[in-house]
Amino acid sequence: MNGRMQYVVALGVGLCVGLIADAAGAQGVSGPSLAEAKLGLAATEEAAIEMGVGLSCAVVDSRGAIVALARMDSARYFTADVAVGKARASAAFGAPSGGLTRIGELGLGRVMEGGEMLFLQGAVPILKDGQPVGALGCSGASAQQDEDAANAGVAAMQ
Repeated sequence: MNGRMQYVVALGVGLCVGLIADAAGAQGVSGPSLAEAKLGLAATEEAAIEMGVGLSCAVVDSRGAIVALARMDSARYFTADVAVGKARASAAFGAPSGGLTRIGELGLGRVMEGGEMLFLQGAVPILKDGQPVGALGCSGASAQQDEDAANAGVAAMQ
């Protein structure tokens, strides 16, 4: 498949995922609430403290809109933007952001609605009734530590 065809296929997949996410919202499956997001962020902070790292973590809904964002005192200033970008990628495609690097190579993070996406490891989708309704992304440590903290946060939200 040539580059243009890959772009068209990936764009089609992204649009389908977005339509599924919107349809899920229309059927009563809403994104994470602020209360759920706070639980998830508290769990990510606990995980970060256990790992001895400073993180920024973001919870977004299925469209990539920020529900809640937290930056630990020891996290670098730019990690908040990176966490949001990772979470938006994961929410848009309903998959962990680290597994989306091929899609990121096509430049979709700049053309899809919902803000800049970063196809880097560190974000995982939030599921309700088996449907992706958002994502939690973290940044500030190694890629695996970011993802481990995000997984802890999502587990606390279930």
